[in-house]
Amino acid sequence: MRLQRLLPALIAFVLVPASAAPALAQYRRPVRQSFMRGYELNPYITLNQYQDKTQLDDEIGAGFRFGYLYTPNHEIEFLLNSVTTNDSVFTSDNVTVTDFQLAYVYNFTKRDVVPYVTAGVGFVHTRDDDLGTESDFETALGGGVRFFLGRAFFARIEARRNFFTGRGRVYGDGEDFHNDEFAFGVGWRFGAP
Repeated sequence: MRLQRLLPALIAFVLVPASAAPALAQYRRPVRQSFMRGYELNPYITLNQYQDKTQLDDEIGAGFRFGYLYTPNHEIEFLLNSVTTNDSVFTSDNVTVTDFQLAYVYNFTKRDVVPYVTAGVGFVHTRDDDLGTESDFETALGGGVRFFLGRAFFARIEARRNFFTGRGRVYGDGEDFHNDEFAFGVGWRFGAP
C-alpha cells in the first residue's frame, strides 16, 4: 500500500467522526416516567381507638403522608396526623393528639392491588387543656392495602398500632400505652424519570 493512499484514509478516519453532530452521533432514549419509583402524596382520615387507661374518647381525625418509593417494593414515608378528642373523665377537657412518624413500607406487589406492611418511629405530642403538654417517643406497626384506580391514583386502607411510654404529665409516668389507628384515604403517585 502506498503512502499516498494511506494518508487520505487516515485523515478521513479522524475527521469524519469529529465532524458529526453530537445529536446524530449518539442515540438518546426518550425520557419516560416510571411509576415503579417516585413520590406519593396521601391525605386521609383516621379512626383512633385509645386504651381505657389513657382516659381518652375514641375519635375521628385527619392526616397527610409523603412517601418516596425508591424501588417498586421499598418505600420511606413521612406522616403527620392529628385528632382532637375529649377526656373521658372530665368531658369538658379538649385533648389534641398529634403523631409525627418516619415509616418504612414494604409493598408485596407493584400495581393494581398492593398489600403492604409498615413499621415506624416518631413521637406523639399530646396537649390537654388542664394537664398541659407532653411529647413521647413512639413506635408503630401496621399494614394495609392500596387499590390503584388508574395509573397514578389510588385508594388506601391501613391499620396501625402506635406504642409509647408516658412521661407523667398527661399520661402515667413510666406506663406503657398504645392506640389503634384505622386510616382511609386517597393518594397520587408521581413517577420519577
